[in-house]
Amino acid sequence: MAYISEDMRLMGGVPGQQLFIYRTEDLTADITASGYFDEAVEDYNLDTGDIVIACTGATKADAVDLLVATNTAGTVTVVNGS
Repeated sequence: MAYISEDMRLMGGVPGQQLFIYRTEDLTADITASGYFDEAVEDYNLDTGDIVIACTGATKADAVDLLVATNTAGTVTVVNGS
């Protein structure tokens, strides 16, 4: 599975305090892997402290998790804050 830019939407905020929604068929375990959101750094300026509301699973609504991003030199990790 892989990050798809079109599945992410900026809901509001400013850099470092942005809120996104991400809808994907990928499982939570997949999207919380280090590096999954690396391309979102360029696509959306995803940065440390940004929050991603992730709607995941086959229906893109099987699970909803609140993720907090950390960007370390372009490598993004997320922590499930739910």
